[in-house]
Amino acid sequence: MARNVSGKVMPPHLRPAVPDEVAEIVGYLQEVLRYCAPDRAGHGWARMCMYRASDAMDAVGHLAGLIAAQLERGGEDRAVIQHMLRADQECLRTAVAVPLTGERGAERDLRLMPEWLHLRVQGSVTRVVLRLSVPLRHCGGEPDRKWPARCLFALSEAMDELGRLIGTIAALHANVMDQETLGRYQHLFQQRSRTELPGEDDRAQLAGLLGLPYENPSSVWYFSARAKATRPAGSSWSGMPESTVATALTMLGDAFHGQRWERPDGNPQEYVRTAALACLHGLTAVGRDDEGPPLYWLSEDERRSALAVAAVLAGRTRDDRWR
Repeated sequence: MARNVSGKVMPPHLRPAVPDEVAEIVGYLQEVLRYCAPDRAGHGWARMCMYRASDAMDAVGHLAGLIAAQLERGGEDRAVIQHMLRADQECLRTAVAVPLTGERGAERDLRLMPEWLHLRVQGSVTRVVLRLSVPLRHCGGEPDRKWPARCLFALSEAMDELGRLIGTIAALHANVMDQETLGRYQHLFQQRSRTELPGEDDRAQLAGLLGLPYENPSSVWYFSARAKATRPAGSSWSGMPESTVATALTMLGDAFHGQRWERPDGNPQEYVRTAALACLHGLTAVGRDDEGPPLYWLSEDERRSALAVAAVLAGRTRDDRWR
């Protein structure tokens, strides 16, 4: 019989870190959408999409590493942790970009993101957002002895999806950018493989959340984790309150929980994609001080959906705080 070293619920000391990390990831995904919108022509959409998608991928990895460190501290075998992380089949973004067959882009043709890639970005963002709802659900204290495996599986899938998306954008530009430039845009210097998780940064973060002594108390990860663990409930360092992000993604995840939301080809169903994008657009809209449209271009239908989601979120979070 498989042993359980993690308990029936996510430990309380991990819970402050989950919504904080998820809010950071959502911010990066919003930037990816922003820079692939038509009004960003001439603003380096490829560079910024690769930058922010890479940041999102790395932030997902830090959350996965934290959970892995918790399992390690509980005495779980490294082989079991690696299996939960699906480390033997990860999609890294370090592969050399090879031009796409039939898509030999020229610089003059890539001032705007191609429509097929725009749809691909939206599909990838949808998949990642829905998978982020899994650790948030367990962060709320849902009893489930398999919570680590479910969280790590979802986070691993999110990392692989972002890795494939980044690779596709890089491959489209393989004819117009040199490998050094593409590597810089993909933040290859900061990528961690899941075979390396948990690492020292993850162990430092866990020690900070637990309030344990650490050999390097000046570590950025230890210091930030201590601050998260001791800050007042409901406070936030980001522009968007974590409670609002957590509420939005939990609502979205609950709406499709247990459903088959992907088509046979692996792409999200249209109504699922629409709901996920409305969620992210709505988070942008609810964070504004005025009643104008979101900060980046939206169609009239997207704008209406965003403002509707913003109104729901404003009502849901007015007297509520994520704990």
